[in-house]
Amino acid sequence: MKREQPWRRRLVVGAWVFSGLCVLGILGTALMVMYGLRYPAEDEKKCCWEQNVTPEWMARTMGFQVPETATDRRAGLHTNAQYDVALLAFTLPTAEADRFLEPLQPEGTQLVRNAHPRKPGYTRADGFSHLGLPEPETFVEGMRIGGLCRGDTKTPQGQAVQFCTDIYAHEFQPGITRIYLSAGSDAAMSKPPA
Repeated sequence: MKREQPWRRRLVVGAWVFSGLCVLGILGTALMVMYGLRYPAEDEKKCCWEQNVTPEWMARTMGFQVPETATDRRAGLHTNAQYDVALLAFTLPTAEADRFLEPLQPEGTQLVRNAHPRKPGYTRADGFSHLGLPEPETFVEGMRIGGLCRGDTKTPQGQAVQFCTDIYAHEFQPGITRIYLSAGSDAAMSKPPA
């Protein structure tokens, strides 16, 4: 009967331990990256926001005609090397919000309920929380969601849209609706004047 050499046994055990540690290291790194994406650090939330962005400038840049009666207007432009995100939010009486939204809906479609809400407190590094607003994806009650790209409608309003835009309409008080518009582009968006 041939006896196994002790150094071979130690080598095999050492290889198992080493490979196990490598797997744990890879899993730990993956978990840290996923956590960082889900819960951006405070400095990441403040990074890459353009200065001098006004709601009027953003509405023109995105191609929207915001009603003059809109209140609580807010806008932001998050830029980075890979993807720019334009944000515009404003509040209207619900009937007026519906008139604003109607020509932005492709024929035969309607805004839908938020069937898959995010948990309260959810934020994005390039989201509406930068504007002091909760992220619209967290609302269920009174929330309607849609979107369009240029040319999706034959209306002048739909033809004016410059970027594919996610549309959120949240009736947060009876008769009062906040419109959230979020457009992303992998091509650099124009920057506001200094």
